[in-house]
Amino acid sequence: MLLLRCRVKGTQNHLILSWNVKGANETVKRKKLLLYLKQKKVDICFLQETHLCNEESNKLQRDWVGGVFYSSASSKQRGVAILTRKNLNIKVHKQYSNKDGRWVAIDVDLFGVRNSLINIYAPNTDSPEFFVDICNIAKQMGNLYVIIEGDFNQVRDPALDKSSSTNNRPKQKSVLTVDTMVEELGLVDIWRLLYSHEREYTFYSNPHSTYSWIDYFLISKQLVGLTVSASIGNIVLLDHTPVETVLSLGPRAREPMTRWRLNTSLLQNETSSKFIKQEILEYGDQNEGTASNPGLEWDAFKTYMTGRLIQHCSFLKKQSIRRLQELEREIKDLEKIYAHQPNLMILSHLSKLKFELNSILHKKVEFALFEFSQDRQLKNVQFCPPPIT
Repeated sequence: MLLLRCRVKGTQNHLILSWNVKGANETVKRKKLLLYLKQKKVDICFLQETHLCNEESNKLQRDWVGGVFYSSASSKQRGVAILTRKNLNIKVHKQYSNKDGRWVAIDVDLFGVRNSLINIYAPNTDSPEFFVDICNIAKQMGNLYVIIEGDFNQVRDPALDKSSSTNNRPKQKSVLTVDTMVEELGLVDIWRLLYSHEREYTFYSNPHSTYSWIDYFLISKQLVGLTVSASIGNIVLLDHTPVETVLSLGPRAREPMTRWRLNTSLLQNETSSKFIKQEILEYGDQNEGTASNPGLEWDAFKTYMTGRLIQHCSFLKKQSIRRLQELEREIKDLEKIYAHQPNLMILSHLSKLKFELNSILHKKVEFALFEFSQDRQLKNVQFCPPPIT
């Protein structure tokens, strides 16, 4: 990852991410995606192929998500959404979208600066008129700062952006229209600007066993000076990678504190179970008979164990995050090797690493779903006073 500039005083780095998720209508998968984005500490997220209708799109507004702006198709296909983090300094003036889930645009003040944010999922056919519409909507909003992200379903430079291609094919009309749009709106492909000769890919086609770069992050030239970094993620959960850019913007609002809750799955974990038993025994040995009131002794024990469990959970969480980061790096390195030297041994190792990463995320989602069900049960419990005797 190339660093363009450091964060300046009075600003903070903010992560903007774009990702074709190929369906977010299944509960566990949606939870897994939102958890992954939360752990990445994403501030603004552009999702494509949500496969959610209008009502279901609101299910994306959970946990860390403060705002959801979407365009949905009539059936469970296509669909795009822009998610914004809670407490992000953003004011939405107007939302634009088409009726078939291909694009959504919002005219916003982001840290007091007017921006046009446009999320697209382009047709996989040669459809130049689609990009003409996108260019026109950007012009209609008329903002100096423009960010267009999404799945363009087009390879702009076959020589660099496809693992196997013939360079003598003429450019499709859609690609020529994108080039025109970039010029007219004063945009740059920020990743290609930083890595002019690198070969990286955002999509893997299983049927063709080929990699290509079809997910782009276009920004106004005026935003280049505010760009800290740009990167292409890993093909981990899906066949598309997330595309990430960090911009140095205003300070993030302070996030509220949350109530700690014991992850009961620790009781099934052998290491954690031993830790808990050991702590109970040690506390009993050191504090037996120190309190005359059994109630006070019980309260003191609960306070002590809560503190020790918070420390233990924090250690496990950091350990889990480190392992996830290690897995992402290993997967990214192997993907690069496999793209140029495909063989079954590398593919098998990749599958094992992806399975491990997916398993870690799945466990986190299971606990999140358990917490959600507990919250619902508590809300439905009604207090019944004891009978008067």
